[in-house]
Amino acid sequence: MNYDHLRLEETVGFLLSDAARTMTRVFTKKIAVHGIGMGIFQFLRILWEEDGLTQSELAARARMKGPSAVAAIKELEWRGFVRRVDDRHDRRKVRLFLTAEGRKLYDVVMPDIEAVRQIMLAGFSTAEQNQLKHMLRRMRRNLSPEPIGTAAPKETAAGDGRARRLGSG
Repeated sequence: MNYDHLRLEETVGFLLSDAARTMTRVFTKKIAVHGIGMGIFQFLRILWEEDGLTQSELAARARMKGPSAVAAIKELEWRGFVRRVDDRHDRRKVRLFLTAEGRKLYDVVMPDIEAVRQIMLAGFSTAEQNQLKHMLRRMRRNLSPEPIGTAAPKETAAGDGRARRLGSG
């Protein structure tokens, strides 16, 4: 059998991985100026959108387990970006809330996110950007049959008219 269709530059997996690594490299340099590394960035990003999660909820949304998640959360706390608060309804749970310093980073980092987004998507129409996001969510859903733990918008799949929940995709 001929596998020419699996040459690196012809495979979605390689192109997707390479594009993600390249984007991450560019973005990492931008946020490093503010003293933020990728290890804690994704946790901040999640808390900026949904403050007050438990450590396990935050780790699940970041898709990170064990020591890596614990280390990132400890660094966030050590740097004064989050504080732990006992849950009022369930004493077994501790929730993580952004401090004023952690919230302030939002206005510092979001312009960097927007700058990288504009570079990355230069020349893409709005329709192409939406189609790309839809396809990437679908790929993620195809590869992750179990729920991811984040709420996602409902989307209508082209051609079948049924709304599909993309929480795992």
